[in-house]
Amino acid sequence: MPKVTSKKKLRYGSVSVLLTVAVVAAAILSNAIITALAMRYGWFINMNPDYIYPVTDTCYTFLDTYVMEEDTGDHKIELIFCDDEEEIRADSTQTMVLGTALELEEHYPDRVKVSFLNVWENPKLARSYGVSASTDVVVKCDEAFRVCTLKDFFSFSVDDAATPTAYNGEKRFAVAMKAVVSPDAPVAYFTLNHGESFPDYSLLFAATDAGYMVNYLDTLSFDIPENCGLLVTYNPAQDFTVMDGVSGTSEIDKLKDYMDEGGKYMVFVSADTFNAGGFANLEGFLSEWGVTFDHREGSTGVEECNAIRDLNHALSTDGYTLVGKIPETGRAAEIMADIDGTVRLANATAITPAKGFTADGEGSYISGDYLMTPLLTSHTGAEAWAGGRAVARTDEGFPLITLTTNNESNGHLLACTSTDFASEVTMQSAAYDNAPFLLTAIGAMGKDDTPVDMNSQPFAETTIYTLTRTDARNITVALTAIPAAVVLVAGLIVLIRRKFA
Repeated sequence: MPKVTSKKKLRYGSVSVLLTVAVVAAAILSNAIITALAMRYGWFINMNPDYIYPVTDTCYTFLDTYVMEEDTGDHKIELIFCDDEEEIRADSTQTMVLGTALELEEHYPDRVKVSFLNVWENPKLARSYGVSASTDVVVKCDEAFRVCTLKDFFSFSVDDAATPTAYNGEKRFAVAMKAVVSPDAPVAYFTLNHGESFPDYSLLFAATDAGYMVNYLDTLSFDIPENCGLLVTYNPAQDFTVMDGVSGTSEIDKLKDYMDEGGKYMVFVSADTFNAGGFANLEGFLSEWGVTFDHREGSTGVEECNAIRDLNHALSTDGYTLVGKIPETGRAAEIMADIDGTVRLANATAITPAKGFTADGEGSYISGDYLMTPLLTSHTGAEAWAGGRAVARTDEGFPLITLTTNNESNGHLLACTSTDFASEVTMQSAAYDNAPFLLTAIGAMGKDDTPVDMNSQPFAETTIYTLTRTDARNITVALTAIPAAVVLVAGLIVLIRRKFA
């Protein structure tokens, strides 16, 4: 009997050795073959720091549709670099921008021209363009021009404004080229005089990307101009005025007149906006468009505003930095069909359909000529917290961003319950789809020439930004269970084979 056992051990040992040798030999042989083929056919990945981002077909399609069809006569679109060519090429960052410009010139030789202007030798001409640095690029057609700074061609981290994280060259050129061939572009006005405060300029950049000129408007002192293509109120701290014993001017009446003429209005608030109380006038106007924000006076007399919390779909440990959800059916799903990435919101409150608005069975709410559609909601299981306790839960998800259309006037109103949605950390990060989401929403408001599909092209990045607690738990379970299951199955197979061998 011992002899038989010894023979079995010898046999299994020999097989193990042979299998090990075979696997090692196969790995060496495969490596040798792939290396030889790589040397023969040049199969290499460029790992050097010289980034090359060719102009995409998406950019060319946009230019063909919205720029090249414009009649500019004999005038070309000039892309003017504000230094000598050799100085531009001496800087790797400026070389990236120059590469994009030269590609556009090659693709449109009869319409686009790249030139160089030494601003130090031509200061008067530089001042006429409003150039402030030799790294600027002027996009010009006839008398119309736009000045792009070097930073305009890149995206940056919120923690490091000096190190670019992504290249945005083709979009910046495309938007500027469209602006100069259409000098009468509409203006996006951002309201003033209500304590509005911007943490950064990301929302203004988004309006520029959508093809608007950008300006500010004091709606108390001035009427809304005729060239206003978009009106934006961001994070107000004070209410809009109505005609009463205190104010002789009604900003609300101006808003109503503007919207009755087919205006487009966007308002951004957060759970903190209503901490000091409600905005009776502005909220009354918004309720006509189906939008009411969830807040109330608490038992202690302090205003309590609902803040949406979702531990299972959060990007923060407290659950208040959320991953939003685009409805899978209905009007919202149709509008946002091309958005499949992560949309981030922090410190978001919730929207409740206003009184008189009823569900239409397709995910929207209707009242007369008004159609209000939640474009983004929380996930199922999210809770609304106020006064330190959970006060509401819904199986459908809380509406976080809504779009209301007046089918008679063709006016549009976008309401967003998170000011963080339009912050630099979300709008400029390649990890989130907030910027494409907003551009798509602007397109749904009637601005169909927004470059929605021209996203920034990120540099090499290994950080995982969008790992929610649920994702982390699932990955942990998978990494724990799968190897254990593989070892268990392999062990059972070996035991069974040995038993019956």
